[in-house]
Amino acid sequence: MSESIENSSTEQIVDHLFRNEYGKIVSLLVSKYGPSHLTLAEDVVQEAMYKAMQTWPYKEVPANPAGWIYRVANNQMIDQLRRLSRQDYTEDSPFDLQEASFVSDINPDDVLKDELLKMLFACCHPQLNIEHQIILALKVLCGLGVKEIAACLLKSEAAVAKSYTRSRQKLIEVNASFELPPANELKDRLSVVLKVIYLLFNEGYKPSSGEKILNVDLCIEALRLNKLLLDAEIGDLPETNALEALMYFHLARSESRMSEGGFIISLEDQDRSKWDQEMIQTGHYFLNKAVQQPVYSEYHIQAVISSLHCAAKTFEETNWIEILALYDAMILRFPSAVAQLNRLVPLAQVEGWEVAMEELKKIEETGFLSNYYLLYLVKGHLYEAANKKKEALKAYKEGVDLLDNELEKSYIAMKIQKLSGN
Repeated sequence: MSESIENSSTEQIVDHLFRNEYGKIVSLLVSKYGPSHLTLAEDVVQEAMYKAMQTWPYKEVPANPAGWIYRVANNQMIDQLRRLSRQDYTEDSPFDLQEASFVSDINPDDVLKDELLKMLFACCHPQLNIEHQIILALKVLCGLGVKEIAACLLKSEAAVAKSYTRSRQKLIEVNASFELPPANELKDRLSVVLKVIYLLFNEGYKPSSGEKILNVDLCIEALRLNKLLLDAEIGDLPETNALEALMYFHLARSESRMSEGGFIISLEDQDRSKWDQEMIQTGHYFLNKAVQQPVYSEYHIQAVISSLHCAAKTFEETNWIEILALYDAMILRFPSAVAQLNRLVPLAQVEGWEVAMEELKKIEETGFLSNYYLLYLVKGHLYEAANKKKEALKAYKEGVDLLDNELEKSYIAMKIQKLSGN
């Protein structure tokens, strides 16, 4: 095997570890040494992963790569703390990662002892504002970069970086406990925890940057975290089940989103025979559980919308009237500019592109989504449907400049080329 292939393989392994294990290892270190050392814990884990990138291409990759990362990071943590405080930190850790596999399945009977979940609830501390809670959890525990978080929250990178620094400092100031809070407080934090899981899944299902249309690691981690909540009595709530259903409905369609040549396929053109019926059934199982109580969250509405897409045998047979009604209900109860933008697709199907375009102009006037690529892609789609090629071309060109995902850029570039040639 050539060195370049080995290097490529090592990069993939370390990238996988970063996406799946970074937050867990940071959580273990913070749980062991305290929240005041959160920054140091992040630094030593990153250094350990960098060391893996430097050494593994020339040596055999350890049988337990995550255990190796933890051990190196832990030793570095001890060295740094000794230098800082001259206190003798020893290796009497309750965690034995030398032998245990760090990526093995979590024992359902032990779910709320999972260190990552504990720290997730700790990051969602009520003395931090909600946006800071979300940014802290996505950065520390989910391994998302500032750029990815900015895309998730439709914020500037500078604003996210500033908020992250403030939230991390605030967490230290309040001396947040890395044990689970009481049941009543746990419920209060659950809505933010679910939001973090939802944003993590979205970044996996539709990466904001890079060269993938699906980041499987992030999707799996979101499902794992949500399953931990479902397996715990305190977390087995209607909204948790609704979020689980939503994620399964989305993933059921993932295989049909890309052609063999590596090009994005729109929902309208997807081969629906490739949709995973077992996943769709699993989605219905959790959706049925979600509606057992008279509680309806945003995840309930989105899950039902996604289920209607999954039920349609063709794009034309989609129940657009019902989907439009559901978006209307969502905007009424959970108003957001993004929901209003997403509503334009079923609105155009039901009432025509002219009506949808009038609504789009109202969204544009608010200025909330002026730097959001999807605003211009929807605008281009509506103009294209109206056979207004010049206007569609202009909108697509504006949108493509705001995209960081290379596959989506290529997809829109092909639309631009097609319109320019006609």
